[in-house]
Amino acid sequence: MKSLDLTRINRLAPYKVWTDDERNYYVETSRGQIFVIGFMDDYSIWDKGAYQFTITNRSKQPSPLDLKLRATILCIVEAFFTANPDILLYICETGDGKQAFRSRLFVRWFNTYSARDTYVMETAEVPDGHGAATCKGGARWRHKAFPASGAGRA
Repeated sequence: MKSLDLTRINRLAPYKVWTDDERNYYVETSRGQIFVIGFMDDYSIWDKGAYQFTITNRSKQPSPLDLKLRATILCIVEAFFTANPDILLYICETGDGKQAFRSRLFVRWFNTYSARDTYVMETAEVPDGHGAATCKGGARWRHKAFPASGAGRA
């Protein structure tokens, strides 16, 4: 994964963003909560060119609707696609049973995003090995200029 332009992110995002390893980007909200926006290679689609995208509330405190956080995360995602014309997979965290809520929130963020027509987002339930949905939603998000089939990927 190519590095994200942190200077541009911080110029556009309402909250300050920093990184320590260029795979995890940190955001501190006005309530003092720390969120980690992470990117990791995903080999479930192709050998390269797909990444998982995670949002982790490190503070483990309830996070009320925060439009500045939404705008900051969308700036980070835009920076990802500017640097990496790849596919991003968002898989909801399932440890606390709130994955359906997270999926709905992420879809709502995307639907209110001013540049949503530039991207394609497809949602799905991800089953576990026993046929149950481990995630009441996940998303595959890609720039419209990127082929959905992955043709040309190694």
